Order: sequence, then C-alpha cells, then structure tokens
Amino acid sequence: MKELDLDEVVQTYGKKLFRYAYTLLCNYHAAEDLVQDVFIAAYQKQDHFDGRNLEAWLYKMTYNKSIDLLRRQKIISFQTLQESNLTVELDEEGGYSPPILQALQQLSEEDRAILLGRIVESLNYAELSERLGLSETILRKRYERTKKKVATYLQNMEGEVL
Repeated sequence: MKELDLDEVVQTYGKKLFRYAYTLLCNYHAAEDLVQDVFIAAYQKQDHFDGRNLEAWLYKMTYNKSIDLLRRQKIISFQTLQESNLTVELDEEGGYSPPILQALQQLSEEDRAILLGRIVESLNYAELSERLGLSETILRKRYERTKKKVATYLQNMEGEVL
C-alpha cells in the first residue's frame, strides 16, 4: 500500500470526522482533540490499513476513540447541558440548536452514531453496518427507536416551553 498523504486525508475527512466526533462526545474541544489523534493514529498505523475503504477505517477509529474517551472520563450520556455548549457552532451549515443538542445527549453514543450516519451523512444501512460493526437488521430497529426517542424528547421540551 502506498503511504497516506496526511494533508489530503485531513482536507478530505477533517470536517466530517469532526462533526461525527462532536455528535458522539457533545463537546467541541474534545472532538477537535480526538480528530487530531485519529489522524495521527491513522498515519502511524497505516500499515494496518487493508486499502479497501479509507473512510470507513477512519470513522471506525473515530468511533472507537470516542467511546474510549467517554469510558475513560466516565461521562454519562445523560449529562447536564453545560452553558458553554449552547454557543458552540460547528460551522455555518452544521451547528446544532440547543434543543437538538440536548436531545442528542439523551441518547447513547452508539445511537448518536446511528442517527448521524442515517440523517446527516445519508448513509445506507450497509455502509453504516460496515462503519459500526452491527448487522443491518439491528441498525434498522435501533434507528427507528432512536428517531422516536428524539421526537418524544423534542415534543416534551416544546410542551414545557408553552
């Protein structure tokens, strides 16, 4: 396999991986640091890459590192929304509103990854299956349940405001 061009990989996948990590971690700065770590690890471990699907390999590394970070810091997915998270925007088209961010924090990291893959990145179940290592049948069921959870949460929030 030829050596990875790190600049090209960062340019191609940087924003996508950041959005993915941010959705999983719900923490802007942690996501930035994690994505940098992913690119360094990818470069250092490129001899382990089979050459078939670089994007899936990078997403899998991002997912695994995110889960490891959450476990290491013992962050609970039902954490309280911190005031600093309210003002963070990903970019002009990718920022999450406070209600959406709160709804995402009510989900497990894996459910966030499923939702992000299906809605934001428009992945089909086969692509998502390869990325997360879950069967397509399980992904379909989890996706439907997760959508219902988010819709219910947002409806409850809307009711509280009125």
